[in-house]
Formats: sequence, C-alpha cells, structure tokens
Amino acid sequence: MIGALFILAILIAGVWSGIHALKSRTAVPQPVVEQVQEEPEPTSFESQLRQTAQPTENPPEEPTFEPSPAQLPKTEEPTENLSADPTPGPETLQGRTEEELLKEYIAGMSVQDKIGQLVMFGFSGTSTVSKDFRRILSKYHVGNVVLYGSNIFKSDDSGGFDTARKLTRRLENANETGIPFLISIDIEGGVVLRFRWHSAPNSARTLGKKNDYDLAYKQFFRVGEKLKDVGINMNLAPVLDISENAMKTVLRSRIISGNPEVAANIGNAIINGLRDAKCLSTAKHFPGHGGTTQDSHATTPVIRKSLEEMKEYDLIPFQAAVDNGVDTVLVAHISYPKIDDQNIASLSEIFITKLLREEMGHTGLIMSDDFRMTGVTSQHTVGEAAVQFILAGGDIILCGPRHDLQEKIMEGLTNAAESGALTEARLDESVYRILSKKMKVTEWNPMQASASEEADS
Repeated sequence: MIGALFILAILIAGVWSGIHALKSRTAVPQPVVEQVQEEPEPTSFESQLRQTAQPTENPPEEPTFEPSPAQLPKTEEPTENLSADPTPGPETLQGRTEEELLKEYIAGMSVQDKIGQLVMFGFSGTSTVSKDFRRILSKYHVGNVVLYGSNIFKSDDSGGFDTARKLTRRLENANETGIPFLISIDIEGGVVLRFRWHSAPNSARTLGKKNDYDLAYKQFFRVGEKLKDVGINMNLAPVLDISENAMKTVLRSRIISGNPEVAANIGNAIINGLRDAKCLSTAKHFPGHGGTTQDSHATTPVIRKSLEEMKEYDLIPFQAAVDNGVDTVLVAHISYPKIDDQNIASLSEIFITKLLREEMGHTGLIMSDDFRMTGVTSQHTVGEAAVQFILAGGDIILCGPRHDLQEKIMEGLTNAAESGALTEARLDESVYRILSKKMKVTEWNPMQASASEEADS
C-alpha cells in the first residue's frame, strides 16, 4: 500500500514538472519597461522647449532602437532661407562684393528703367491710384512716389494712418519696375503734420527753443516708426534753413533756430531718430532759404550772399548733417548771383557738385525741390530743367500731381539720353545711389532681384 502511494506521488510530480516546462517554452515575452527618472513639472516656457530638447550628456546604457529615416516623424523645423537677408553674406555673393552685384544689376537695366529711378512723382487721391497715374507709372517706369497732405485721409479713425497703409500697398501693386518705390512725405512737426496724431509732434521752432537732443531724437524716431508702419520709407525733414528773423520768412516756425549750432544739434537728432527707425532723412532747403522773405513757390528768390558768408552761417547745419551721413539733401530753387550768376541753386553744378559733393563731402542722394514751383518754371521749361539738374549732379527730380509736367520731365530726360547729352554712365551714378538707399529701407537686394528675373525668363 505504501509502495503504491509512493509510485503515484512520483507520477504526479513528473506530470506537473512537464506542464511547467511546456508553459515556460510557449510564454509570450513581456516588454521591458524603461526606467526613467521622474522630472519636476515644467514651466510653460520649459514645456515649449521640450519639443526641441537636446539629448542628455549621459544617455542610458541600455541599447536603444534607432528608427530608419523613413520611420522618423516629420518635424516642422524652419529651413534656412538664404534670401531672407537683404544683405547677402560672403557665400551667397560667390566671391563678389555687394557693390559689384549692384553694379552688375544696374548694367542689365534698360535706359528707360534707369531714367524712371531718377524721378519722384505725386498724384491725387487718398485711397486709390488713379488711372492717369497708373499710366504714368507704367509708361515711364517711374521709380519713386511722393505723398502730400492731400493724399492723407486724416478723418478716418486712425488719423489717416490706416488709409495711408492701404494706399501705399496699392501703389506697390501698380509698380511694374521690379524695384520697390521710395515713398516720401514731409512730417516736420508743428504746422506740417499731414496725419492726425494722438500726440502731435513739436514744431521745429519748439524743438530749437528747448534745444533738447533726446526730445528731438525720440520724436522723430516715433515719426519714422509710424511712417515705416504704413509703407512710407522717406521723410522730407529736417528743415535746416536758419534765420535771425525766422518769423519774418516764409518758413516761420518750420525753422529750428537762428543759431546755427542749435539747428545743427537738433537737425542731427532728427536725422538719427529717423535713421534708427529705418526711414530716410532729407535735409532741406540747401543751401538755405532763411535769407529771404520771398517764397520760391511763387517766385525765384534772390539772396545776395557770398560763399564765405554762407559758410560762416547758412551752411553750418547742412555741413553737420552731411558729416552725420544724412540720406538726402534737397536743393532749393533760389538764385545766389554772387556764387553762381548763371543758374539757380537747383540747376547749378557749382552748388550741387563742386560745393555739396566735392567740398562738403555729401555722398548720399541729392533731390530737387518740387518742379511745379515758379522758382524753377519761371527760368526754364521743366524738360530742360530736368536734364540740367541731372547734369549738374542731382539724383531725384521731385514733381507733385501735375501729370502734364511729369510727362515733359520724362520726355526731356529720354530725349537727352537718346541724343547722348545724358550719358548712360551719368545715369548709372545716380541709379547706384538711389538703389543703395532702397536697400537700406526695403527688403530689396540685387541678388534676389537677379534670381527672380532669371526664374521668370
């Protein structure tokens, strides 16, 4: 009996051992759970960074699975956009300097394209670009536009800024040159505001009386920012004319001071504020309108000062602006017979090239005062005056909304270029200066432009 029980126990143990072995051979392997250290609750900033967190310096010793590239999840990391930088780096220049690229681009422009860059024209309207002006822009490849107070609908809720933004966008849509416009306006402060400001900029006279550099700088930094925000990249300011009796002149409170040092100080504050806001500045009305009570809109003023007298007084603020790198100098339609007895300043090689460029050292743009003004039209036809201004060394001819005069200006320049009176080399000098300024205040650069034209061809 005892033997039988012993044999039965042995049989049961064998069966149980066999079953256990069979189960161990057929069991499904369980996944290994990776042990990770518990991390503190991330802040909101940290939670954003987790998506792009870098591997730790001491990775786990356990082997990790590395998926093939096809198995990796797609990420939305930004790709490098070489064309986003308006100033190409050494690799993108392919061994050429930016100056060389710009000159190559200009060499590929047509003569009409070059002539179109030498003008800045105005038009009528606050919200749309008229059919007549679109025709002027297209026919003559016009490169720049000026806005006046009549173009600003300052009764809108924003004081005119929202409507101006829409208008500049429509202007660029009408631009067929492939190069952005310089779009200018004159915001001087005081009586020349153009927009309805929440806090109106101080007049030049007020700034001069305070002689507070920081106040003037901050005011025009804000002006520059507001202009750039609505698509205007050039301010026709500051006024650097000086007079000991400013209120007896036509400029009145637009004059900073009768003290040339004060005018120079505040003028440079204005220039620097605009520059830091990425908006071009314009010193006007060279070589000085403060010595006359006459208005060049209605007549040709005559100022009988010698060059030595001008240097000792009127030219001091302009020289300071030139030394400070002012972007543009606007030249007045005024006669100074003791300095040039043949030509008004705006058509004078003596004033524009010999004095302003060579002696004073101005390397930026030179712009004429408005060609609608009697100061120039009483002396010449606008076509003749346009050619003479460029030959004297000027760069941009300003003309408000008179399309008849604008066409005569373009015809005069085109005829002079065709006859050889206005050489292509002379055109190239001005176009180079103009496009260089556009590269400062727009996203345009010649490398991008050339690539775009090649893609379209």
